[in-house]
Amino acid sequence: MASLTNRLKENVGLIRQTFHTPDTIRSLKLKIGVDIDAELLFLPNTVDEQKIHLFLLEPIQQLVNESITYDQIGNTFKDGEPTVAKTVEECVDGLLNGKAILLFDKAQGYLFNCSNWNVRGVEVPLSSSVYEGPASGLTEDISVNLNLLRNYYRSPNLVVETLTIGSEAKKEIAVLSVHNVSDPQLVEEVKKRLHDIKVSQAIINQLATDALEGKGMLFPRTMSIDRPDACAMALAAGRVIILVEGSPLALLAPSVFYHFFQNQDDYLSDFGKYGARPLRYFYFLTATFVPAISVAIERFHLNDIPASLREQLVKTQDTLAPFPIELLFVILLMQLIMDGSYRLPGNAIFAVTFIGAMLISDVATEVNLFHPVTIVIIGICYITSFPVLHRGLLSPIFFIRLSLLLLAHFLGFTGLFLGTTALLLLTVQLHSVGVPYLYPFFPFQPDKWKDILFRPGLKDVINKPNPLPFNMNQAKQDRKQNI
Repeated sequence: MASLTNRLKENVGLIRQTFHTPDTIRSLKLKIGVDIDAELLFLPNTVDEQKIHLFLLEPIQQLVNESITYDQIGNTFKDGEPTVAKTVEECVDGLLNGKAILLFDKAQGYLFNCSNWNVRGVEVPLSSSVYEGPASGLTEDISVNLNLLRNYYRSPNLVVETLTIGSEAKKEIAVLSVHNVSDPQLVEEVKKRLHDIKVSQAIINQLATDALEGKGMLFPRTMSIDRPDACAMALAAGRVIILVEGSPLALLAPSVFYHFFQNQDDYLSDFGKYGARPLRYFYFLTATFVPAISVAIERFHLNDIPASLREQLVKTQDTLAPFPIELLFVILLMQLIMDGSYRLPGNAIFAVTFIGAMLISDVATEVNLFHPVTIVIIGICYITSFPVLHRGLLSPIFFIRLSLLLLAHFLGFTGLFLGTTALLLLTVQLHSVGVPYLYPFFPFQPDKWKDILFRPGLKDVINKPNPLPFNMNQAKQDRKQNI
C-alpha cells in the first residue's frame, strides 16, 4: 500500500498510473490562498460538477488574497463530507466511488463526496407486494436503502457496519443489526463470511448470498427482499440485514424454512393472522407431491381407487406417450413458459404463452397428445405454487417434483416414501448461518411455534420474537471455502 508523499506532482502521478490511460482522470490545478498549490482530481461521469463547484471551488475563491497554512485547509471545507486520505489506495477507491480528491504538497489529501450515480428513485417494490401497507421499495443505491431502513427503524441501537469486497473492482456492503437484540456472535459470523469473499472483481451480488449460505444444497438459506418495512421486522426479530451496493434486494440472515412462508401481509391484515400460513404449507405440499402421487396410483394402485376415477386414468393409456412421460413433458413445457415470461422481452412473451397454450389446450387433448387428467394435475401444481411467496423455493419445488415423479414411476409409493425420507434427512442437516434449517419443527420444540403457523398479536410479535438458536461451532463447519 503506497503512501502519499510531500510532493504534489508525484502524488498525482502515482494516482494517474493506477488507471493506465491518461484521459481517465480529469484534473484541475488550483491555488489555495496565496501560497498553496493544489490539484483537484475526479473521474468524469461519476461526479456532479455542481457539487464540486459548491463544495470546493466556492470556498477556495473566498481565500484568494489570504495566507493559509496546510493545517488550516481542513477547516476551510464544511460540505461534501471531507475525509482525509493518506494512501494511494484510499485515493483510488474514493475516485471509483464518485469522490473528488484535493491534493497538495503534503502526504495527505481530502476526499469529497460529489458522486452522481444514475439510479432508480424509490418506487413500489418489484418482487413483493401487499394488499395494504407501505409502497416504498429498496433501490440500487445503498445510501438510499440505509435512509429507508433508518426511517422504518428509528432507534439508536441500530448498528450499521460497512465493509468492501473485491481487490480490484470493489463493492460496498452494509451489515445491519440491533444492539442487545441480535446475537453478537451471529453478527460476527455474518461479517466473517463476507470478509472471506476473496475475489478480484466484485461485480456480482450473488457472491454475498453464496458466502452467507455456506455449505448445503437445494433449499435457500438466505432470503432476499426489497421491502424496507419487512427488513425492519426482521431486525426487530434479531436477524441481520445485508445491503449490497448495486442491488435492490436486502439479504436476511439467518433464513430458515418457516421464514419463506411468512409475508409482510401477515402483519397487516387479519387474514394473515389466522389462515394464510397453513394454506401456504398446504400449497407447497400440493405443488410438490401431487404429480408423484398420481403416477404411483396410475402405475400400481388402479384397482384401489373409485371406478369413475379409475376409468379416467385408464384412458391416459390411449395417448401417444405413457402417463408419467406426459406429466414430465408438460412440467418441462410449463417451466419453459415460466422462465420465458421472466427473461424474454415483453413483445415476445405473448408469442411464447400463445404457443404454450396451444400445446396444452383442447387441440392437444383431441389428438390424444395429452390426456385432460394430465392438464388438470399440472394446472393444480402450478396454481398452488404461485402462493408460495418466495421465488427461492420455486427451484426446490421443481427439482423435488421431478425426482419424486421418477421414483413413483419405478417404485410406486415405496419410492415416494424413500424419496421423502431422503429429502427430510438432507434438510435436517442444513443450517442457515449456524441455525437449524427446520427449526422449530426439528429439533421439535412446539413451545417455539409462536408466529410459525399462526401469527399471534402484534405486541407479542414485536416484544417477544422467536429466538433463533445460533450455534457457533456449527456455523464454522458450514462456512464455504474459496468464495
